[in-house]
Amino acid sequence: MLTIRDIAAKAGVSVSTASRALNNNPRISAATRKRIQALAAAEGYRPNYNAKNLTSGEANAVGVVFPTSDRNSTDNPFYIDILRGINTELMKRQYVLSVAISKTADALLENVKSMVAQGKIKRFVLLYVDQNDPVAAFLRDKHLHFVTIGEPVDGTHDYFVDNDNLEAGIGGAAYLLDQLAVKHPVFVESGHDWGYERQRRQGYERVAAQFNVEPLTCKLSDIEYAQSFIKHHPEIDGIMATDDFNAIEFYRLVREQVAVSHFPVVSYNHSLPAGLTDADLHSVNLFPEKMGSATVSLLFGDRQTGDASAAKQIRIPYEIK
Repeated sequence: MLTIRDIAAKAGVSVSTASRALNNNPRISAATRKRIQALAAAEGYRPNYNAKNLTSGEANAVGVVFPTSDRNSTDNPFYIDILRGINTELMKRQYVLSVAISKTADALLENVKSMVAQGKIKRFVLLYVDQNDPVAAFLRDKHLHFVTIGEPVDGTHDYFVDNDNLEAGIGGAAYLLDQLAVKHPVFVESGHDWGYERQRRQGYERVAAQFNVEPLTCKLSDIEYAQSFIKHHPEIDGIMATDDFNAIEFYRLVREQVAVSHFPVVSYNHSLPAGLTDADLHSVNLFPEKMGSATVSLLFGDRQTGDASAAKQIRIPYEIK
């Protein structure tokens, strides 16, 4: 089997130089890295990751942490698309995914601790942002590199990938009130008070003020409350929801009480199959696969640039369809 020493000898460099070049270490010139990587590819060289992990003390795996299952559904297509983007980029780096999913915050923290202590995983992606999150606090305490999906809300300076949710909220509300001519909208959100929901609601409220309409808001944490809300607001003629699933659930509750023939809906994530609902649905595409790819770029930014002042955030644009 071809070894790193063989590649170094063929390239006429030291073993350490060859190793750094193959790992995109910025201490090696771009020209030298490109030459050695091309040589390794032509020779069919494959690194011995088991040996590499023993040497570096880091597994060739990235931990992907889901929010606790009582706060979100792990089978949401939005997450699947993010994972697809993450996995595509990790494969280029010969890394694999290791997933942490638990029902409670305590169990999730223990899962992550085990990944670090036993699995030697030192890089993580958190698919959520939560104020005073124990998992994020643990990773900071251990000086481990991690990136969150969503902008931190507690004054920390973590790396993150997100959409501009305020602008996405403004864009979605303007589309609902202007393009779809809704006069009495309602903003529908979950009961979890996620940061992205607050930001989209703020965008909705700004646009509602511009159009001089009442900014009604309803949480879906309590179905009986939502049913009562609909009963007391028969004037509602359109929905803006924080994601497609909240939109369809609220639309279902509306149809239980009101005969509707045309009911415009603007929601987010672009995650529902065509034909699943008869609502006039316009979903905002947040490009989750691009978010996943961008997350890996930040996660391995220390290897790519060697620049401590490099950007710590990436914003992904949105598109309304």
